[in-house]
Amino acid sequence: MRIIADLGRVVASESGLPSIDQLAAEPAASPLTLMVAADLHWRRREWDRAIELAKRVLARKPDNFHALSILAGSYGHLGEANAAYPYAKRLVSAKQSNWPAVKLLCAILGVFNFLLPSRRERFHRALRRCDAEATADQDILAWAQELISKHEAANDPIAV
Repeated sequence: MRIIADLGRVVASESGLPSIDQLAAEPAASPLTLMVAADLHWRRREWDRAIELAKRVLARKPDNFHALSILAGSYGHLGEANAAYPYAKRLVSAKQSNWPAVKLLCAILGVFNFLLPSRRERFHRALRRCDAEATADQDILAWAQELISKHEAANDPIAV
Protein backbone atom coordinates (compact mmCIF):
# COMPACT_ATOMS: atom_id res chain seq x y z
CA MET A 1 0.00 0.00 0.00
CA ARG A 2 2.78 2.44 0.93
CA ILE A 3 4.61 1.95 -2.38
CA ILE A 4 1.37 2.41 -4.33
CA ALA A 5 0.68 5.65 -2.44
CA ASP A 6 4.17 6.90 -3.26
CA LEU A 7 3.66 5.90 -6.87
CA GLY A 8 0.57 8.13 -6.78
CA ARG A 9 2.84 11.04 -5.83
CA VAL A 10 4.87 10.38 -8.96
CA VAL A 11 2.13 9.87 -11.52
CA ALA A 12 -0.72 12.04 -10.22
CA SER A 13 -1.57 14.95 -12.43
CA GLU A 14 -3.27 18.21 -11.52
CA SER A 15 -5.65 17.67 -14.41
CA GLY A 16 -7.23 14.84 -12.39
CA LEU A 17 -7.72 16.96 -9.27
CA PRO A 18 -11.47 17.60 -9.75
CA SER A 19 -12.13 13.85 -10.01
CA ILE A 20 -9.85 13.07 -7.09
CA ASP A 21 -11.52 15.77 -5.00
CA GLN A 22 -14.92 14.23 -5.76
CA LEU A 23 -13.67 10.86 -4.54
CA ALA A 24 -12.02 12.45 -1.48
CA ALA A 25 -15.31 14.14 -0.55
CA GLU A 26 -16.85 10.74 0.13
CA PRO A 27 -16.90 9.86 3.85
CA ALA A 28 -15.45 6.42 3.09
CA ALA A 29 -12.71 7.69 0.77
CA SER A 30 -9.63 5.49 0.86
CA PRO A 31 -6.45 6.76 2.49
CA LEU A 32 -4.77 6.47 -0.92
CA THR A 33 -7.33 8.80 -2.53
CA LEU A 34 -7.06 11.24 0.36
CA MET A 35 -3.27 11.17 0.17
CA VAL A 36 -3.18 11.85 -3.57
CA ALA A 37 -5.66 14.70 -3.13
CA ALA A 38 -3.67 16.18 -0.23
CA ASP A 39 -0.48 15.96 -2.26
CA LEU A 40 -2.02 17.70 -5.28
CA HIS A 41 -3.43 20.50 -3.14
CA TRP A 42 -0.05 20.86 -1.43
CA ARG A 43 1.65 21.19 -4.82
CA ARG A 44 -0.83 23.93 -5.71
CA ARG A 45 0.03 25.70 -2.43
CA GLU A 46 -3.52 25.27 -1.17
CA TRP A 47 -2.29 24.76 2.37
CA ASP A 48 -5.65 24.68 4.20
CA ARG A 49 -7.14 22.04 1.90
CA ALA A 50 -3.92 19.99 2.02
CA ILE A 51 -4.03 20.15 5.83
CA GLU A 52 -7.66 19.04 5.94
CA LEU A 53 -7.04 16.03 3.69
CA ALA A 54 -3.77 15.02 5.38
CA LYS A 55 -5.50 15.03 8.77
CA ARG A 56 -8.09 12.62 7.37
CA VAL A 57 -5.25 10.33 6.28
CA LEU A 58 -3.71 10.47 9.76
CA ALA A 59 -7.05 9.56 11.30
CA ARG A 60 -6.64 6.16 9.65
CA LYS A 61 -2.87 5.90 9.31
CA PRO A 62 -1.34 7.85 12.22
CA ASP A 63 2.28 7.33 11.14
CA ASN A 64 1.91 8.13 7.42
CA PHE A 65 5.16 9.87 6.51
CA HIS A 66 3.79 11.88 3.60
CA ALA A 67 0.69 13.07 5.46
CA LEU A 68 2.90 14.19 8.34
CA SER A 69 5.22 15.99 5.92
CA ILE A 70 2.28 17.76 4.27
CA LEU A 71 0.97 18.88 7.67
CA ALA A 72 4.32 20.08 8.98
CA GLY A 73 5.18 21.74 5.66
CA SER A 74 1.78 23.37 5.18
CA TYR A 75 1.75 24.83 8.67
CA GLY A 76 5.32 25.98 8.06
CA HIS A 77 4.30 27.76 4.85
CA LEU A 78 1.47 29.41 6.77
CA GLY A 79 4.00 30.64 9.34
CA GLU A 80 2.44 28.56 12.11
CA ALA A 81 5.53 26.97 13.66
CA ASN A 82 3.71 25.95 16.85
CA ALA A 83 1.11 24.04 14.82
CA ALA A 84 3.85 22.46 12.68
CA TYR A 85 5.94 21.32 15.66
CA PRO A 86 3.93 18.24 16.79
CA TYR A 87 3.75 16.96 13.20
CA ALA A 88 7.47 17.59 12.72
CA LYS A 89 8.18 15.54 15.89
CA ARG A 90 6.12 12.66 14.57
CA LEU A 91 7.62 12.99 11.09
CA VAL A 92 11.21 12.41 12.18
CA SER A 93 10.26 9.08 13.74
CA ALA A 94 7.89 7.95 10.96
CA LYS A 95 8.98 5.31 8.48
CA GLN A 96 10.22 6.99 5.31
CA SER A 97 9.19 6.09 1.80
CA ASN A 98 11.16 3.40 0.00
CA TRP A 99 12.03 5.38 -3.11
CA PRO A 100 14.28 2.74 -4.70
CA ALA A 101 11.32 0.32 -4.62
CA VAL A 102 8.97 2.97 -6.03
CA LYS A 103 11.46 3.75 -8.78
CA LEU A 104 11.76 0.04 -9.60
CA LEU A 105 7.97 -0.25 -9.81
CA CYS A 106 7.89 2.80 -12.11
CA ALA A 107 10.51 1.17 -14.29
CA ILE A 108 8.63 -2.12 -14.44
CA LEU A 109 5.32 -0.44 -15.23
CA GLY A 110 6.92 1.91 -17.72
CA VAL A 111 9.12 -0.54 -19.58
CA PHE A 112 6.70 -0.64 -22.52
CA ASN A 113 6.68 3.14 -22.64
CA PHE A 114 10.46 3.02 -22.93
CA LEU A 115 10.18 0.75 -25.96
CA LEU A 116 7.99 3.26 -27.81
CA PRO A 117 10.04 6.28 -28.91
CA SER A 118 7.08 8.64 -28.51
CA ARG A 119 6.72 7.68 -24.83
CA ARG A 120 10.33 7.53 -23.71
CA GLU A 121 10.20 11.05 -22.28
CA ARG A 122 7.21 10.11 -20.08
CA PHE A 123 9.16 7.11 -18.81
CA HIS A 124 12.24 9.21 -17.99
CA ARG A 125 10.09 11.95 -16.44
CA ALA A 126 8.53 9.43 -14.02
CA LEU A 127 11.98 8.20 -12.96
CA ARG A 128 13.20 11.79 -12.44
CA ARG A 129 10.06 12.50 -10.43
CA CYS A 130 10.92 9.59 -8.10
CA ASP A 131 14.32 11.15 -7.50
CA ALA A 132 12.74 14.58 -6.92
CA GLU A 133 10.26 13.14 -4.40
CA ALA A 134 13.07 11.36 -2.54
CA THR A 135 14.95 14.66 -2.34
CA ALA A 136 11.79 16.46 -1.17
CA ASP A 137 11.39 13.90 1.63
CA GLN A 138 14.96 14.53 2.78
CA ASP A 139 14.41 18.31 2.61
CA ILE A 140 11.25 18.22 4.74
CA LEU A 141 13.01 15.95 7.26
CA ALA A 142 15.89 18.41 7.54
CA TRP A 143 13.43 21.29 7.94
CA ALA A 144 11.48 19.35 10.59
CA GLN A 145 14.64 18.62 12.56
CA GLU A 146 15.62 22.29 12.40
CA LEU A 147 12.13 23.34 13.56
CA ILE A 148 12.30 20.88 16.46
CA SER A 149 15.72 22.16 17.51
CA LYS A 150 14.58 25.79 17.41
CA HIS A 151 11.33 25.04 19.23
CA GLU A 152 13.05 23.05 21.98
CA ALA A 153 15.80 25.66 22.39
CA ALA A 154 13.18 28.43 22.68
CA ASN A 155 11.28 26.44 25.30
CA ASP A 156 14.26 25.20 27.29
CA PRO A 157 13.88 26.61 30.82
CA ILE A 158 17.63 26.44 31.42
CA ALA A 159 18.48 28.40 28.26
CA VAL A 160 15.90 31.09 28.98
